[in-house]
Amino acid sequence: MSTSESKPSEAKPTSRRQFIKYGVAGVVGFGVASAIEIPVLNNVVQNNSSQISTLQNEKTQLQDQNATLQNQNSQLQSQLTTAQQAQGFLTLNPNERTVVEAIAEAMIPSDSSGPGAKEAGVIYFIDRMLAGSYGKGGNMFLQGPFVRPNQKESVTVGNFTYTGGTISTRLQAGTAYQYPFNPRTFWRIGLVSMQTYCNTAYGGNFEKLTSGQQTQVLQDLFDNKSDNTKLQDAFQAPNAAEFFNELHDMVTAGFWTDPLYGGNQGMVGWQLLASNGVNNGTAQNHTAIELAIASSPTKIPPLSLGDLQKGAQM
Repeated sequence: MSTSESKPSEAKPTSRRQFIKYGVAGVVGFGVASAIEIPVLNNVVQNNSSQISTLQNEKTQLQDQNATLQNQNSQLQSQLTTAQQAQGFLTLNPNERTVVEAIAEAMIPSDSSGPGAKEAGVIYFIDRMLAGSYGKGGNMFLQGPFVRPNQKESVTVGNFTYTGGTISTRLQAGTAYQYPFNPRTFWRIGLVSMQTYCNTAYGGNFEKLTSGQQTQVLQDLFDNKSDNTKLQDAFQAPNAAEFFNELHDMVTAGFWTDPLYGGNQGMVGWQLLASNGVNNGTAQNHTAIELAIASSPTKIPPLSLGDLQKGAQM
């Protein structure tokens, strides 16, 4: 008896034509997707490029604006410097000018005798001195070692010890100046210290105090008492007495100097002292012998170096 055996069905091989059909369909599908995605991506790229270009333009504009602002700032600084020089100031800043003028006026006030330090322009003399060779320490030794004078205890300098302390010297002596900074810095520190003391001891800046308080402040600096703790705390270097001495010498010098140096404007200082300046009498046709043998003093009006120069040019 013959039996029929059933064979498992075999997958028919895919014909080349069917494979090509499938491939074409895939390619067409990819082409459809690409036809949609490429324009979208292209738009994104163009949008990003546009944003980058915009940002670059903004960056360029900001750089230009920054350069313009820097140029404007430089011009303003130049104008400020020019304005300060036009006002006649070379180194003192506005705060320093305010207190220095107040100090000078407190030392030599205007009264019934005549104009004082303010009218004489003492502040201009001080400003010029501090801006020049004097303020820069042109003739000073500013390298150590620095040894303070008037010390009683032993002092060691390098490998040497001086058991007797240091020399006693007056404030104006050159050996008294034992600081590593020039007179301009000396003034800057001293003015800050002075304002600190005025505020802690008298409740305000020097220029805001009453005339009596200002006089007392100057007296405090001159006395430089060790038990005045507020004063000693405010003044370290220079100390109060040193700074007062500098203030006094510069104010009086500015009041009596030749106007060529900025102070004694209008020769008010000379007129107060009845000083003839550089006038030897020849401008009034006086001879040296005549003035020497005159039975009474001959009043001669003051002349400055500037007047002398003008006369030489005429």
